[in-house]
Amino acid sequence: MSKPINTCVLGVGLAGLTFHIPFILALPQIFTLHSVLERNPQSSGGKVYDRFGVSAKIHRTLGQVLEDPEIELVIIGTPNQTHYDFAKAALEAGKHVLVDKPVTASVKQAKELGALARSKGLVLYGFQNRRWDSDFLALKRLLALPETSPQSLGALVEFESHFDRYRKVLKGTWKDDPLPAAGQTYDLGSHLIDQTLTLFGRPDRLTAFIENVRGIGSPEVDDCFTIHFHYSRGPAHPYPFTAILRGHILSARSRQLRYIVRGTKGTYVKYGVDVQEDQLKVIPSPKAILEDAYGKEPESMWGTLENIADDGVTVKSSIWPSADAGQYIELFNNLGGAIRHKAELAVKWEEATAVIEMIELAHKSAREGVTVPSTSTIGDVKQEIYTVCPGNPRVPGQRIIWRGRYLVDHEKVDELWKPDEPRIVHLAVHPSAWSSSPPEIPPPTQSPTPPSQTEPPQNMQPLPVPRRTRNLPSTAFPIIQAPHPLSYILFKHQSALSALSSEMMSPTRPIDQEASRSLAMQVVEGNGWIWPTILDTEFPVATDGGLKYERIIVDGQNFLSLVTPSAAPTPLQLHALRVLSYTFSLLSIPITHTATVRHVASQSVPIPPNVNALLQQLGLPQLRAPQNQNLNPNPNPILPRLGDLPVRPLLAPMLFLLFRTILLLYFVSPARKPIFGLLILAWMLYEIWRPIRNGLVRALQAAAAAENQQNRPAPAEQPARPGAPNPQPNPQGDAPRPPQNAPVGVQAPIFDLQAGAVLDTFANVNVHTEERILNEVPGADTAEPSLSHKVVIFFSLLLSTVHPAVWNTRRVALRQREGRIRTEANLRETQVDNESEGANRAQLRNGLREQHSRRPRWIREYIDRVVAAEWVDDSD
Repeated sequence: MSKPINTCVLGVGLAGLTFHIPFILALPQIFTLHSVLERNPQSSGGKVYDRFGVSAKIHRTLGQVLEDPEIELVIIGTPNQTHYDFAKAALEAGKHVLVDKPVTASVKQAKELGALARSKGLVLYGFQNRRWDSDFLALKRLLALPETSPQSLGALVEFESHFDRYRKVLKGTWKDDPLPAAGQTYDLGSHLIDQTLTLFGRPDRLTAFIENVRGIGSPEVDDCFTIHFHYSRGPAHPYPFTAILRGHILSARSRQLRYIVRGTKGTYVKYGVDVQEDQLKVIPSPKAILEDAYGKEPESMWGTLENIADDGVTVKSSIWPSADAGQYIELFNNLGGAIRHKAELAVKWEEATAVIEMIELAHKSAREGVTVPSTSTIGDVKQEIYTVCPGNPRVPGQRIIWRGRYLVDHEKVDELWKPDEPRIVHLAVHPSAWSSSPPEIPPPTQSPTPPSQTEPPQNMQPLPVPRRTRNLPSTAFPIIQAPHPLSYILFKHQSALSALSSEMMSPTRPIDQEASRSLAMQVVEGNGWIWPTILDTEFPVATDGGLKYERIIVDGQNFLSLVTPSAAPTPLQLHALRVLSYTFSLLSIPITHTATVRHVASQSVPIPPNVNALLQQLGLPQLRAPQNQNLNPNPNPILPRLGDLPVRPLLAPMLFLLFRTILLLYFVSPARKPIFGLLILAWMLYEIWRPIRNGLVRALQAAAAAENQQNRPAPAEQPARPGAPNPQPNPQGDAPRPPQNAPVGVQAPIFDLQAGAVLDTFANVNVHTEERILNEVPGADTAEPSLSHKVVIFFSLLLSTVHPAVWNTRRVALRQREGRIRTEANLRETQVDNESEGANRAQLRNGLREQHSRRPRWIREYIDRVVAAEWVDDSD
């Protein structure tokens, strides 16, 4: 049996406590929760102990995690903008890495991490857990049915996937800040895109609409997205197929839509999201993940099918069950197998990178699209191009080309194109029409060169290519010097130009055309492009007639000018125009050389004496000592720790204390009633002393530990550096001893325990009474609390929960009660099928319904309000 993997979880927020730590604890034979990264723990055991009662080592900084040699796996559940830096640092430290979604903010970062992991032989895993949603597993099973099945959807024509919610205000977290990888597209869109790519693969085209629909917060942080994946007709899709991915923040529904899948033989509709997240928030122990009830959707959430009968008219409805329970735990089983036994990754890093690529393309599509109503004219299109396009080309200098001819300004969009026809045109801009600098096409992101890849020949010259921001250039290109990577594309480009005008010279066919094509395809696909099939199609035979172009010179450059705009193009010319629509873009791909970089290890050199004095005499800036050198050691072990006191945890209590003091001083005059002034002063001193004392206690503990470590003798065979921790284990196996001169006041006094008991008493006001009422035998005559009782409890809680400790304790109790109520409601509302379910299960549900009906009406109304409302202090 393999040794469990020592795991450190970075971040103990929603991601760490809900989606990572429970599974690490539920699989002790595979993982060991060695430690967590928690910068400012509010209790001795941290959030992990408060939530699960499990002790784990607490690291305050990422550096401590990376320097810990016992850690093998690092799970990154921190804010999105930190994923790349933390993952890179962990890989460079030799740790395996599991990265929460989105894995990075850019494709360039994702590819760099993938190359780094491969070079070090480490596992790099993207946390795409929604592949194990119960409804997604049911959908995969439905799509796998043969077409002969009566429940088959047939050939798909449209796929719609949603992650909607209703939230009118900001959450007030880091997700609202305009940081890298911020917004709903990166957050929820990562799940929808990954599921769609898993089902159908990479799309042929992509169209996206991304915006901040509420108009609150930063405009750069989107809260609504609609992404269309377009799949062309082919062997996998007999019909043109569109996948629509949507996430809306203002979707007011009792049950949110999840899937709509349309096919030639039926439609599948599903409401509600997977239940695992809600279950993970309230499970009493990680062992609950291994129980049969975990991950199973109630039957009321199962999807519905509508299929066309054999007569082609009748529609038959049926239920498509989510029979397979959701199993996020399978991701962790696969991760452990990959680390210990080299198992194949269920979520390959290339697949996680493809998700980020689709998100980047979606944002690019949303920024650069031109949208006008169908009733608009070509003149309106030109005006919109002038408004939104970079460079703002003036309307008189624009020429819109479609099917080989110029479109006239008065022509209407709805008369030129059919409703389902792609509306793709070519824009030509006269050089004098640009209002500002023409847009420059940035070079595509180059993937890192693998170590085994050989460098290109040093004598290979870059290929001259036309500019994309001008009219069609007609310059004859120089002779190709093989083996240029884009020689095949250039041959097709020159062939298309010669097909449009007899003034263009026919190109010379490459010597080895198949080898040239393969090399060009590698370059195109390596830069993130899709190889156009039009380049593999032979040119049609030339016929008489068609369009006529003449060669003109503008600003010293050669162009082709259309002479007969009213003529119809020949098949050869249509094919040539289609080829040029791709080759102009592909020829802009830069061919770069891999430069050899010599890495020189840097060393810290101490500053010689009197150097700064000489530099000051010469009028030059002084040298500074590196930050890791302590040029003025302080013998006092406490003073250096004062800078480590956390300021942010102190700031909020101080501000609230100041606010409450001002209110008290406003209503109570200390000058007239000195006793109240003394009470207020004593209370202020107590409130100020507690956070400061806690910080000093932590500093004293750290100073004592450091002093004890320095005083401990190092092994004889390897003397330790002064002040550095001794990594050697205790040879005697004895338990660690406390420092000889431990500072006074490190342990909490009895008064703190008494104060904590008082705060718990305030937090649990009326909680036990309410629990007793809810747990009473149904049918008992339980009287509803009086109005005066409710008023007293309300104002008591209003005053006591101002203290954060009181509110946190009460919130935990309410969440536990709410979890039990929701679980019972799910079991009670599920449709029971006595034929397919066991008698015990049906009897349990019938009993719950009977008990609920016998409860007093005011208790039933309370339970209904709990189920209908959101979770207490929900932060997802």
